[in-house]
Amino acid sequence: MRKLILLLIFAFTTLVACKKDKAETNTNRLIGKWKVNSVTYVTYQNGTEMERKEESKPNQFWDFRDNGTATVNFEGSDDLDVNWISTENTLQFTVKEDKLEFQINTLTPNNMLAIYNLVDVENGVTYRSSIEFRLTK
Repeated sequence: MRKLILLLIFAFTTLVACKKDKAETNTNRLIGKWKVNSVTYVTYQNGTEMERKEESKPNQFWDFRDNGTATVNFEGSDDLDVNWISTENTLQFTVKEDKLEFQINTLTPNNMLAIYNLVDVENGVTYRSSIEFRLTK
C-alpha cells in the first residue's frame, strides 16, 4: 500500500511539474518580414459600404522584430521605424507620440489582414474609412 501511495505521489508530481507547450501568440506569429500584397480602401456611411478600391502594393512591407520594434513602409513614405505591441485582435504602431491601431482580422503563420479604421460623425451621419492591409510572409 505504501508503495502504491508513493507511486501515485511521484506520478502526480511528475504531471504537475511538466511544462505545457506554450501556445503560439499573435506576437510570435508577427515576428518576421511581411509583404503587403494589397491595400483596400473602403468607405462607409451609417454602416453601408459606399465605395471600395483595391490596389496592389508590390514594394511595401512590414518587418517585425522580437524586441518590439519594426520597420514599416506605407505608400509614399520612406521606411519608418516604429514600436509595436499586439493583443489578441489588435496591433498598435507608435511613432514618437503618434499611435496607429489596427484591428487584426486574420493572422496565420503566413497570412495577415490588418484593418485601420477612422470614424467621424457629422450631422448625425457616421462616416467610416477603412484601410485593409493584406500581407503574406
